[in-house]
Amino acid sequence: MTGALLLAAQLALGGTLGWALAGKVRNRAAFATFRASLPRTVGVPAARAGALAVGVLAAEALTAATLLAAVAVPALAPTAFALATGLFAAFTVAVAGMVRRGVREPCRCFGVTERPPGPAHVVRNLLLTAVALGGAALAFGGVRPPSPPTLTADPTGGDMALTTVLLLVVTVLCLVNTTVLLVVLAQLRRQSTLLKVSIEGVENPEPIMLTAGATIGDFTATTVDGTPVSRAGLRGETLVAFLSPSCPACAESLPGFVARAEAIPGGREQALAVVLGAGEAATQLCERLTPVARVVNEPERGPVARAFGVDGYPAFGLLSGDTVVASHFVLDRVPATNAP
Repeated sequence: MTGALLLAAQLALGGTLGWALAGKVRNRAAFATFRASLPRTVGVPAARAGALAVGVLAAEALTAATLLAAVAVPALAPTAFALATGLFAAFTVAVAGMVRRGVREPCRCFGVTERPPGPAHVVRNLLLTAVALGGAALAFGGVRPPSPPTLTADPTGGDMALTTVLLLVVTVLCLVNTTVLLVVLAQLRRQSTLLKVSIEGVENPEPIMLTAGATIGDFTATTVDGTPVSRAGLRGETLVAFLSPSCPACAESLPGFVARAEAIPGGREQALAVVLGAGEAATQLCERLTPVARVVNEPERGPVARAFGVDGYPAFGLLSGDTVVASHFVLDRVPATNAP
């Protein structure tokens, strides 16, 4: 009986981790959104959000694979439950910390969700941790899940035993999860390369906004926290970004922009971010940017975008007063600010 409970725990925990992994890697935008949420939810520096996001995926994939492999190789059960206990305990601590700090950003633990972390999430993770801990106690105590039976040798053809069917199903799921993870990581590496170097071979790429030496047009706007901003109010060097919540390349560039804005000597007054679009996703993007920049939310082709001659996004620029020093749709091609 205890062996059957151990098997049920393996399948439940492995399936939960597989579902969480699939939610975060179903497409590039889902992973980019998860990664972009980490600085506000977990508090990790923006420059390290990518490494943490990949680490979470790798931990989920490894633990799920070990749990499911233990169905076929019962000797792996202690290792599998030890990994699961550590992982779910870490998740519980992280979510509890979010609730304690009053984080309103969805944790993206299972992909798309608009619910911020709350007590229900802590209870869910505590239950999963308890299941993993109970399984570890049984496994290290010598209990093993039932070994999968072989195919029957009934001369009439026989049927495959139920446990063998389950084994085949979870093995396939494990392989699919691992394959998806590898594909997504390859796509992310490719996208990062494209964002940084794809146009280096293009002699004269089309400008994304006003180019070096141009003076921006006159504009007046109000930031999301009620502060007026205008061309006349721009002083010194200002880092500028135009971002859309529906743009995967914007999500890919977001951690780099936040990290650069955080390092500006003059603080958030020397960074201006314009979020193009409306809705919950735009609101969350504004909240993500507000700690490091003055943030304006306006429709596409709004007054600020028109003043800067923005033709697409992401668009990044460096100003000296109201004059463009450099602009590009790749952040790394815009020089860093030097003075407050």
